[in-house]
Amino acid sequence: MSEPERETAFSRLPPRLQEQFFELAEEACRRVSKILRREDEGLGSLMRSLRFRRAPRDLPRALRIGVVDGSHSPKLSERLGFRIGVYAATYMVFDGDRIITDDDRESMWSGYLIAPQTGSPLYTRKILSLLATLIERKLALQCIEKYDVDIMLIDGSFYGFRTRCSEIKEKRIEELGLEGPDLDNMKIRTGWDLIDEVYEHTMRLRESGRAVAVIKRIRTAAIDGWLLTRTWSIDSMLNRNDKAILRRLMRPGEYFDYADLLGENFYYLHYSSLKGWFHEIKRKISRETDEDKIRIALDYVEKKLKLQIATDLCPKDACDPLKEATFREVLSPRRLYIRLSPYAAPACIELGSGIDQDLVLSYLQASANPATGLPFPIDLIDEIISFDRELASEFADEVEARLLLSSGLDVDHVYGEFESINPQKPE
Repeated sequence: MSEPERETAFSRLPPRLQEQFFELAEEACRRVSKILRREDEGLGSLMRSLRFRRAPRDLPRALRIGVVDGSHSPKLSERLGFRIGVYAATYMVFDGDRIITDDDRESMWSGYLIAPQTGSPLYTRKILSLLATLIERKLALQCIEKYDVDIMLIDGSFYGFRTRCSEIKEKRIEELGLEGPDLDNMKIRTGWDLIDEVYEHTMRLRESGRAVAVIKRIRTAAIDGWLLTRTWSIDSMLNRNDKAILRRLMRPGEYFDYADLLGENFYYLHYSSLKGWFHEIKRKISRETDEDKIRIALDYVEKKLKLQIATDLCPKDACDPLKEATFREVLSPRRLYIRLSPYAAPACIELGSGIDQDLVLSYLQASANPATGLPFPIDLIDEIISFDRELASEFADEVEARLLLSSGLDVDHVYGEFESINPQKPE
């Protein structure tokens, strides 16, 4: 029996809109074609400035590999009385090609967050995300201790969680009306309590000598920032993130280290941020000599980054040495790209302290999935832990059903609290 044909998003539109979008696609094609032709011209000269190294291939021994990932509902369930989100994390361990954690009942952790339907959902979303990151870090450390893995792969940057932490740092959980088992069990009373827990566990993980972060969503543009320092003109930029640029230039089996381009004194974050703050930087360096421009620009970027990182990850009354230590910690993971497949973009990784870089690069080549250009344990655990957009809604339905069956509450009251906040679009 043949499967029914899937209805496309285009086919659900009125015919006139369908025609308009097909015509717009043709126009967009012409625009993108021009962009890519301009990019080809810039890549030719850039290629002479980038250094790509051959990655080692031979593994010295069979390895025990751990991998961990966390996830949270991409969409909150927005009901008339509540907004509800769920999160979870899990780890797996591979002895060679054999999974040895199938019967480990401690390898999975899940939780939920309930908030009143008042004010902005931004705080709820950020706290939900941090809770998912925290249990992921806790499980990663547990996995390292329990299984003595050679490499612990984590999905996402070590300090990717820091963005917008400042928005919830001074919030009190009780005043936000948030409820959830992990908030109680870990005695998290404020946004700062949660941020501090995630930071401390991340630092322990990075210092374990086993951790490697695999980053899939890359928005950094350090290469564009470096190009800006050559001419101080926006016309010199390619307007592409680093992963997109390296996809065009790297061959399978090669890796790229930012230090080869930027040196050891400044980091990819400096140059990526230089692009973001370029207009204010340009005013500061307009009358400086060419020799002084790059020093002044990078010093300015460093001051801004220190303030930004301290605002996100330090307590309000933090002393200068603590702010400096936190800044150096966030910058400390070494970031590389390695091209593992001719059919996919290079994989971006961050190395924790004390881990053998050659061992990691050899393992990544041995375990690569040609379709994604990522190590297959990352693909496998992502498949297991990725949440459907409707999961939070189904969880809320389950809570509602149990209330109706056993709570003794007024049925109409329960129905009312769990109605969709938008009656035209039931969840």
